[in-house]
Amino acid sequence: MCIVFVEKNEEIIVEKFGKFHRKLTEGVHFLLPFVEKVRGLQDPANPKKFINNGKIKTPEEIFYFPKDDRIFFAKDKSQLQMRAEITYRIEDSYKAVYEVDYLFDAINQLCAGIIQSRLLDAPDGVEQIEYLHKLTQNVIETANEYSQKWGVKILKFELKQITDTNGVRQNFG
Repeated sequence: MCIVFVEKNEEIIVEKFGKFHRKLTEGVHFLLPFVEKVRGLQDPANPKKFINNGKIKTPEEIFYFPKDDRIFFAKDKSQLQMRAEITYRIEDSYKAVYEVDYLFDAINQLCAGIIQSRLLDAPDGVEQIEYLHKLTQNVIETANEYSQKWGVKILKFELKQITDTNGVRQNFG
């Protein structure tokens, strides 16, 4: 017998013979070695490992966006770089594990695609930085349409910094 301790605001998905068996919540649980195993959110840096050893945190968490030095293109072909914080909550750990591989990469790609699309659809004569700052609610709504299938709710998208092609940075909040 293996003993598993699950703390408050954590869940663990258990597979039996490679298929979903049960979800563990707060408390002490026992697993049968070689028959049952923990399944968690995959770590993109090492696909054979799970983030937090398979424990899925369910309270609000912050994800820094984007994960890379991504460049966004505006309608006038100018380039922008940005930094933001995404506040999210995993509402269904089963979906977060089984409906998408590499959950945090998927959220990163989803938000990047939404922002790039909105930048290219911006009305002519609008200042891109102001336009982006006003778009945060739209990013949350659109991202939630897709991320609900993954068991994740995006609570807040907060721009922290935007850098334009001239290297001028604008910091927010």
